[in-house]
Order: sequence, then structure tokens, then C-alpha cells
Amino acid sequence: MSSLTVTSDGRLDDRGTHDRWFILSLLFVNYFTLYTHRYVLNYIQPPIRDELGLSELQLNSLAWAFQFFYAFAALFVGYLSDRYRRRAVLIWSLLLSTAAFMGMGLAQGFWDLLALRILLAITQAANVPAIAGIMADCFTQRNRSRAVSVYLLSSPFSVIVAGLVGGYVADQWGWRQAMFCFGGMGLVVLGVLAGYLREPQRTQVATTAPVVDLVQQSLARTLLAVLSVPSFLLLAVAYLLASNVWQQLGYFLPRHFYEHYGVKLAEAGLLSTLAPQIGTVIGLFVGGWLADRWTRHWIGGRFGVQILGLTVTAPSVLVIALVDSQAMIQLALLLCGVGFWLYLSNLWATTFEVVDPAARSTAIGLLNVIAGLLGSWPYLVVGWLRDEGVIRDLRHVFLAFVGVLCVAIVALWHLVRRTLARDRQPD
Repeated sequence: MSSLTVTSDGRLDDRGTHDRWFILSLLFVNYFTLYTHRYVLNYIQPPIRDELGLSELQLNSLAWAFQFFYAFAALFVGYLSDRYRRRAVLIWSLLLSTAAFMGMGLAQGFWDLLALRILLAITQAANVPAIAGIMADCFTQRNRSRAVSVYLLSSPFSVIVAGLVGGYVADQWGWRQAMFCFGGMGLVVLGVLAGYLREPQRTQVATTAPVVDLVQQSLARTLLAVLSVPSFLLLAVAYLLASNVWQQLGYFLPRHFYEHYGVKLAEAGLLSTLAPQIGTVIGLFVGGWLADRWTRHWIGGRFGVQILGLTVTAPSVLVIALVDSQAMIQLALLLCGVGFWLYLSNLWATTFEVVDPAARSTAIGLLNVIAGLLGSWPYLVVGWLRDEGVIRDLRHVFLAFVGVLCVAIVALWHLVRRTLARDRQPD
């Protein structure tokens, strides 16, 4: 491992800065807030549709718009996080996205809601690449997977809170009040970040000859350097497929329980979130720990954990599509959470293994670009087919997800067998 320089901001050992866990806790709260703003819409779809008179295509367009424009904006804001202070990027991102989110609670029609949803996507897109860069500078490869796993625990907690609290508030007082409730939380977190989050020193520089001095190069050259890595391209293919299955499953499940079983919004939120988010917690802890152990003895250790995760997820989705037993569906959702987060908990760490350190934030942003621009269209297709009466049962959509996951597994397996040994970055 390369030597580490003692600095005034606390990098004294081979595990990272002294305040790394405090910084991680602030990033955790920040990501928790962003996720609740992003996903609360999933659990209040029926009252929005009924009050504003939306068609299925229009309703699903809100999900498509967020994913598409989030991805498009990430292409540019990821680059900024490699050049400017990540702290400022995070604070401005949270401020502007909270304003857009609360504005959605005032929307009077489809176009108002769509425009604000797009603005929410663009302003949130700056956040994750900046977080990735900060974490890479606060932790080293010895504990990076575990750090990412702890940080990503904010995701299941936020989804459960968005489902239960969002559904309950919408049942009792309306969907607009649910928006204002979570928007107020964003303003509180904004004050905490402004007061306590510091900018860590950039401690690593480019290490490979073909892309030296990436920090000084243009966006186009930085993107070219990342896209010229075969292992990154295979990672991107797998992420495009797997992440969209997970996002779309989370979007359609609450409506499926609401429509198919006739439950209230709060109960639909509980049925669609609790089991998979418990699985998420398990997958995060096991994924980080297992990957850090496997990678000591096998060059493809972290990728192997990702393959294992998707191998667990695919048959679980098949059960959701084919079985009507509530107990079996909840067990399958639990395993989906475990499997997918075995995969996702290692995404940043595997990306860092094959791209130049100076282009880390750009690479993470690029993954979101690829997954969002190419993978967001099924929302519109499903909405149109439901308006036309072709798809009446959302379980037919879930069945298609199984084949998509199998292709993702093949892409990762090819990476480990063919390209990883050539592309892996030195520690």
C-alpha cells in the first residue's frame, strides 16, 4: 500500500482520517433526507393521480422524469465534484432539492408536478458523486467496503420512513402535507451540514500513465479515460440492468399491493418496504464484511460478492411474479433486499478498483448517467401499456425483471474472468 502523509485534518493511519466516522454520519443523514424526498412519491401515487386527474402514463412519467434527468445532470455535476469543494456541492444540492420538493406540494396539475420533479432530479444529482469523493478520501481500501455499507444503511431507513410516514400522513391529511413534512426535515439537515461538515483533503492522485493529471484535463478527456476501461463498461452494463430492476420493483410494488389487495396507503407502504429493507440491512452488513475478506485472497473478491447477490435476487423476483402467497412474497422480498444490497454495497469499491483515482467522482456520476438515460424508459412503456389495457396485473412486469437480472450476472462474470486482471488499479 502506498504511504500516507500525516496532515492537519487527521490522516494518521492506513484506515483514513481520524474524524472519518463523524463525517460518515453527516453523509448518512444527508443521504437519508435525499432518499425520502426521492421515494415518498412511490407511496402516495393514488391520491396524486385522483386529485390531479392523471393517466397511468402521466403518473409513471414522474418516475421516468426523475431517473432520466437525474442521470443527465450527473454527467456534469460528477465532474464538478472532482474539481471543486465537495462540501459546497452537497450543501447547495440539498438546499435546492429541498426547495423543489416542497414546491411539488403546491403543484396544481401534471405539468407543474413534472417540472418540479425534473428540478428535484437535477439538484439531487450533484450529491452522490460528491459523497463518493469525500468517502474515498476519508477511508482507505482496508475499510472502504464497510464504510460504504454503513453509509448505505441510510437507504433502507429512509424507504421505510417514506413508506410508513408518507403513506400515513397522506391517508390522514393528504399528499401535499406529506411533501411539506419531509421538506421541513430537509431544512433542518441543511443547517446541520452547514455547521459541521468539513471538506477533506484530496489525498490521492492519478496513478496510471495514460491518464496522468486528470484533474487538469477537460470533462471530455476525463470521460474518455473512464470509458476506455473495459471492466468499467461491464460494470456499467450490470448496474444499468440491476439498478433499474430494483428501482422499478420499488416503484410498482406499493401500487400492486394497493390495487391487488385493496389495502390503505400506509399498509401498502409497509408491505412493500419492511421486508426488503430488513433484507437491505442484512445485505449491507454482510456485503461489506464479506467483500473485505474475499478480496484479501482473491482479486475478484468484491465482484464475486456482487455476483452472489444478484444470483440470490433473480429467483426471489421470480417468486414475486408467480406466487400469490403473502408469506412467500414477503420472504422473497426479504431475499431481494439481501441479494441486491450484497451487490450494491460493493458498487463504489469495485468501481474504484478499475478507474483512476483522479476520476472517481466522474465514474460514479457516469454510472448514474448510463443507468438513468438508458434504463428509465420502462416506466413510460408500462404506463402506456396499462392505459391501453395490455398490462392489467403488474406481476407480468416483475416476471420480465428475472431475465434482466440474469444478463447482469453474465456481464459481471465475464468481467472477473476476462478483464479485471488487466484493469485493476494498484492499491
